Amino acid sequence: MIRCKEVAELMASDQLSQQRWVRRVEVRFHLWRCRNCSRFRKQIVQIGETARKVFRESSRVKDHGVGESLEARLLTSLLGETSDVAKRPQFSPSAMSWMTPFGVKGWALSFAAILMLVLGIPSTLWYLGLRADRTKLMAALNLGVQDHLQCAIKGHNYPEIANPPDRLREQLGPQYAGLLPVVEKKLSGFQVLEAHICSVPGSPRKYVHFIARGQGTIVSVILTKQDGESLPAGRFLVARSSGGVDLYKAKFQDTDVAGFETNGYFGFVVSNLGQDQMVQLAASLAPGVRNALGESIRSEKAAAPAVLIGFVSFGSSLRSQKDKREYL
Repeated sequence: MIRCKEVAELMASDQLSQQRWVRRVEVRFHLWRCRNCSRFRKQIVQIGETARKVFRESSRVKDHGVGESLEARLLTSLLGETSDVAKRPQFSPSAMSWMTPFGVKGWALSFAAILMLVLGIPSTLWYLGLRADRTKLMAALNLGVQDHLQCAIKGHNYPEIANPPDRLREQLGPQYAGLLPVVEKKLSGFQVLEAHICSVPGSPRKYVHFIARGQGTIVSVILTKQDGESLPAGRFLVARSSGGVDLYKAKFQDTDVAGFETNGYFGFVVSNLGQDQMVQLAASLAPGVRNALGESIRSEKAAAPAVLIGFVSFGSSLRSQKDKREYL
């Protein structure tokens, strides 16, 4: 999957037309998904159109007046100003007379300076947005890493012999018991030793934690509610599972993690087997986890009216008994 940096380089260097059609389709799809890259493309197109327009107008002006009129017209076109630009001190080619041995005209230097300024502002904003999304992604993925390290690695909260499925379902509760067969089936080559709901010291956040063993190491499959947080859509995307769930990856020292989001939850697969294998496991797990969570949410919604009806019926019964006593 093409990344934001590659798209920006292709658009800025004007090499997109030289790429194969498959690459051009990837860029178009990325621009459709990524708001920041789409904005960057519009700014480049606007700058090119403005530059061509200014040069066409300047060709009708005498050479000695080009430098003084070009800056005003360029600023007017780019900034939308009409009255203030003409009143500002204008750039004079004579001020750059020391450059004449090199054949550089003052109007060209003026245009280059303005172009650098206009290009620099959106590029800086794009870079800052990229850094902010990167920080957001790492903070989200670190949630799974911290629970894995605290509960499975440091806390060793799993038995050497796997707990029976009935006990694991009991520990998970009816809300998450349906996830157990999904994890057991999709973690091929691993044995699920433990499943429970836990938390990291100092944080109120709850984690649904499956601990499995295989290939000489421990693997954690972790779910936690998003609580208003999210992963940066379209950025740092590394793969897309067969179920249409976006996957992300990162490495924290010796710990690898792949993450996704579905049905209001973050999902993580954490171990030290390498990022590529974590992504493969997450791609296998994500669709099943999404379906199991969806079933759980639908069951909760279906059960809520039954509780309300039971409460109303119970209240109606109390009122009937009270009316009967008053009648007697």
